[in-house]
Amino acid sequence: QKPLFDYEMEAEKALHYLEGIPVYSLFSGLLPAVFLISYERLYRQPVIHRIGCLRERLESLGNKIAVKVDWSTVDPESPVYSSIMDDLEDLEIQTSRCVSLLYKFPGQYRLVEALVDGGQAVVDDRNVQKAVFKALSKHSNIMAASPESREYVFSAGLSGIASADAETGTDTRQRMHVSIEENKTIRVVYGRAKVQGTTLFK
Repeated sequence: QKPLFDYEMEAEKALHYLEGIPVYSLFSGLLPAVFLISYERLYRQPVIHRIGCLRERLESLGNKIAVKVDWSTVDPESPVYSSIMDDLEDLEIQTSRCVSLLYKFPGQYRLVEALVDGGQAVVDDRNVQKAVFKALSKHSNIMAASPESREYVFSAGLSGIASADAETGTDTRQRMHVSIEENKTIRVVYGRAKVQGTTLFK
């Protein structure tokens, strides 16, 4: 009986088709799979689900891939695709930064999110402070150096208290700034803010 399927002939047809297919058509056919694979790889990163800004960007990226792309007429020159590729690149960079920072600050997800999302963070929690000091302790040259000065700021809101000089307005906030230099010199700066927006220093 003659074989119903000639695998050699079918393989030659497939190779002939691949050799003659335009690059544009090949890219258009692979583009949906490339996007979905990239999204899945990012989704499988545990850090993305622990960092709020990464999770929001991933959700926005998934919505853009699923809703804003017309897969029936794939056009690689569409601005939607360039936007998706830019979002993928940014999300990959931010994810790698979070992974690197979590290696230095284990378990400090809020600190890492603040650093990645805003570029700076206020370290006011004792546990976070310990994590930062522990990371800095690995660099002996930083921890061994003595600070050149220490600064203290005392602030008090005085809204509603009338000023001695009626023309200058009502005090809204007073602040005392004390700087202690290495040679024990003490410098005190007293600031008083006014309702008009001016600030007086003594």
